[in-house]
Amino acid sequence: MIMDVNAYGCSLPGCNGPMSGVCINGLNFEECPDVVANLVADDISVSVDDSPRSSDLVSTRGLSSLDALSCDSLLRARGGIVVGVVAGPEVGKTTMIATMYEMLHRGHIPDVQFAGSETLRGYEERCHLARVASNGLIPNTPRTPTSAKLSFTHLRLATTEGIKEIIFSDRSGEHFDNVLDNPASIVEFSELARADVILLLVDIEHFLKAPHLPTSRLRRLLMTMDQQSLLTRKTVRLVGTKADLAKSKEDLKAARVSLRDLASDLTSRTNGRVEITPLLIAARRRDGATEIAEGLKELLFEILKDPAPFAAEQVFAWPVHLTEMDKLMHVYRSKK
Repeated sequence: MIMDVNAYGCSLPGCNGPMSGVCINGLNFEECPDVVANLVADDISVSVDDSPRSSDLVSTRGLSSLDALSCDSLLRARGGIVVGVVAGPEVGKTTMIATMYEMLHRGHIPDVQFAGSETLRGYEERCHLARVASNGLIPNTPRTPTSAKLSFTHLRLATTEGIKEIIFSDRSGEHFDNVLDNPASIVEFSELARADVILLLVDIEHFLKAPHLPTSRLRRLLMTMDQQSLLTRKTVRLVGTKADLAKSKEDLKAARVSLRDLASDLTSRTNGRVEITPLLIAARRRDGATEIAEGLKELLFEILKDPAPFAAEQVFAWPVHLTEMDKLMHVYRSKK
C-alpha cells in the first residue's frame, strides 16, 4: 500500500512524520502507531501546492496559507482586517510579513499579543531561514514563486481593544508586472477590492539608485487601481523596504526624503482624493542601530487603527409631480 503523505502527520512532538520523510521511531510509516490523519478546521479549507520543494520557494503545503474561499469563510465567521499588499518581485513583501509575525510571536510589540494563526506553519516556514536553527550564514526569506496563485496568511492578535484578526494577501510580484501590460486585469485582483488597507511596497535600495523605473511602475499601478475605484475609502501607505541596507545616516535621510516626495507625487495622481503616507521599514537589524524591525510597529498599529468615519452624501429627492410649493423650493435650492 502507498500512503498519501500529504494526508498524514505525527502525534509525537518534533516529528513531522510522512511529511518530512523521516520517522523519529525508525519505522515504516504504515507500521508506526504515532502516524495520524491530518485534521482541517471545520470552516476553513487550505490551499495545496504540489510543486517541488526548493530552498528559494515558499512551500504552501498543509496549513501554510489560505485560498480565496477559505479566507472568505474565515472573514464571514470572525470578521477581520484585510491588508492588500502591492509589490513587485523581490521587493521584500514576504520578509515584511514574516518579520511582523516573528516580532509578535516573541512579544516584542507592546500592547499587542500574538493569539494564534490559521496559517502558523506558513509563518514558521517563512521565518526558518532567518533563524539560527537554519544554520545559514546570513538571514534569508524564501520568495513567493511566480506560479503561485493568490493566497492569504492570517494573524490573530489580542489588543487592548479586544481580539483582532488580520489577513495579509500574498501574491507573486510578477502578477503586478503583468498588470502593467494589461491594466484592465486589475479588476481580477479580488483582494484589493476587499482590502481595508493597501500597502504599496518599493525597494528603497533600488529606488535610490535608479528612481525612474520604480516611480513609473507605482504611478501606473496606482492610477490603474484608482480608475477601477479600488482605493475608495481605504487606508493607503507607501512602504519603503530594506532600509537596513542603508550604508550611512545620510543614505537613510535621503531615503526618507525620497519616499516622502514619492508619496506626495502619488497623492497628486489621485487629485488628492486618496492621501498616501510614507513609511520606511527595516525587517533586519540595520548596521549601527539597536532597534530590530524599524517601522514595523508603526505599520502594525496603522493597520489596527479604526478607519475614520466618512460622511455619506445626501441627495434631495423631488416628487414626480411637483406642487407649487415644491416648484418654489426647487428654485430656492438651486440658488443656494
